[in-house]
Amino acid sequence: MDRQIANRPLLADPALGRVLAIAAASDNIRETMIAFDTLSAATRLRQEAGFSEDQARVLVDTFAQCVDESLATRRHVKETEEALRRDMQQLEASLRGDLEQTEASLRADLAKTEASLRADLAKTEASLRADLEQTEASLRADLEQTEASLRQEITGVRGDLEQTEASLRSDMRALEHRMTIKLGGIVGLALGILVALEALVF
Repeated sequence: MDRQIANRPLLADPALGRVLAIAAASDNIRETMIAFDTLSAATRLRQEAGFSEDQARVLVDTFAQCVDESLATRRHVKETEEALRRDMQQLEASLRGDLEQTEASLRADLAKTEASLRADLAKTEASLRADLEQTEASLRADLEQTEASLRQEITGVRGDLEQTEASLRSDMRALEHRMTIKLGGIVGLALGILVALEALVF
């Protein structure tokens, strides 16, 4: 019987399902690795499934290797996941720190820029006020000089007008005097002519 079982292909054996069930029943696999009793599993395979010792040993060793690899893969995945979580947490913490530092730096730069702009604005305003005051003072001085010059010119014109008026009055008086003299002569001549005419008539 052992020779017949040994000659059958392992994967085509109809008892494979039962073998796997027996091997699985002998396995205590949870979330962590637990020892797999290969000796007990091999014994059950020989006694209950009719496998030879070599077949039972190979099958149990193969299954144990698969279980070990599966557990190792799960453990590796879990360790990788935990490592990734730690890396993500560290990265998040680092990014948060960098973001806070960048924000603080930007706020400081903004405050410095604002202070500098305010100082420049104050300087510009003071300079403009000074220039405006100087311009206003210069314009006032020019206006006062122009006003004084105009007053002098007006005073000179008034003097010239007064002199002209005085000269015209003097000329008018002299002309009036001459006209009076001439008029007196004409009147005297007229009276003489009238007297002569009366003498001739009478």
